[in-house]
Amino acid sequence: MLKIAIISDTHFGDPECALIDHEEPFDKNGNPRLGLKYRAFKEKADENNDYLVLLGDIFDFSLAKYAEAYEVAKAFFVQIKNDNIAKNIIYVPGNHDFDMWHTVEHLIRIIYEVRKGLPPKRFRWSAPGVIEDRKGKTKGFRLPGIIDYVVDPNNMREKEKMYLNNITYDKKRPGKETNFYFAYPNLYFVTDTGSILLTHGHYLEAYWSLLGEWAIKVGKKDLKIGPELDVKELVALNFPPCQLACSGIGQAGSLTEVARKVQREVKDQNLDKIPKYLKNLDEEIDKATPYGFLDPREWAIDLGTRIARWCVLKRLKRYRHTRVSDTFIDSRDKPDKEVLDSFRTFYKASWVEVLELNREHGLDIPRPQKIIFGHTHRPIGWEEKFPPQPTVACSPITLYNTGGWLWRKTKYGAREFCGAAVFTYNSNDGVKSHVIS
Repeated sequence: MLKIAIISDTHFGDPECALIDHEEPFDKNGNPRLGLKYRAFKEKADENNDYLVLLGDIFDFSLAKYAEAYEVAKAFFVQIKNDNIAKNIIYVPGNHDFDMWHTVEHLIRIIYEVRKGLPPKRFRWSAPGVIEDRKGKTKGFRLPGIIDYVVDPNNMREKEKMYLNNITYDKKRPGKETNFYFAYPNLYFVTDTGSILLTHGHYLEAYWSLLGEWAIKVGKKDLKIGPELDVKELVALNFPPCQLACSGIGQAGSLTEVARKVQREVKDQNLDKIPKYLKNLDEEIDKATPYGFLDPREWAIDLGTRIARWCVLKRLKRYRHTRVSDTFIDSRDKPDKEVLDSFRTFYKASWVEVLELNREHGLDIPRPQKIIFGHTHRPIGWEEKFPPQPTVACSPITLYNTGGWLWRKTKYGAREFCGAAVFTYNSNDGVKSHVIS
């Protein structure tokens, strides 16, 4: 019997992480210091899962230093190893940990090849994973074209091993490694009742997909892509913004701390430091344009910067992050048209990917009618009576969400939990979800 647990958006490295103590991940005896929501996660995920599926934003490299994020994550992975949560981990990176996928590819396609004295290989922009649990099929997980056989959860082969396997190593309490497998950006879960697309969900948001959409419009035939955009092309075209936003700011020294404060102010709608930073920017622009007081250009620049500051502050005060937006992709309540367009582009690209998997590897994966994703930090449980159902080519696609394991502040300054969901599956009972508030 196959047994799986699915979560996302743990954000190890963010001070508001609810699973592990960010300030002191380990106590003086080397034991993980657990956050307030870890026990709820452990209870709902249960023990002895064949796979724990992580749907992105597990490490938060966006606004956290690498060492900081890894240390908090290590405490979590040590604890789930101690609690026997899962034999294997399938990691599907998102936007805050896109650099994890980049690191894995860099290791395999460049570093390992150069070490052998061979030329580097091209990156795989997409590496879809497949979990099979249909009758008459070989059940388990594989990476078609990379690991063409179903992996053995109890015996990882040497060539399958990744550097992250050692994150749970402890000299005081040595034991077996934790097996990590990476798929990006999609994992297809196939049962006798149909197929489910598992993904993080950042390509549904404008920032993470816009460059690819505009590149197609501007580059047109020069891009040399097929009539149907596939996932590999979508990921490659959007690599620049993903790489920049994932780790560029998080590794910027003292600027990281300032950026973190700005991000927190915007999320909490408590704009304290931002007006000061905008005023400082205005002053620097004024210094860089040393026109005389009576010069019309000086007046125009001053007026322009003041209007710009006013517009930025006004926009930030009205800002509704996708993570707190009820209308992000919910077709019942005036959905965001850009998001729906991005969703349809991503879904069609994923369907092209499924057709390629079926043709090249004989997998016979049916068209996914359900999607489980994260990113928004708003859980939508499997038992939800009216989950969002956007349509693609007149076919409704039902959406479910894993929520997020972060604390946030309300507009009144109170601390509250975002809300997370643990999705579970076993061959006898099918899919269930457990929403934690």
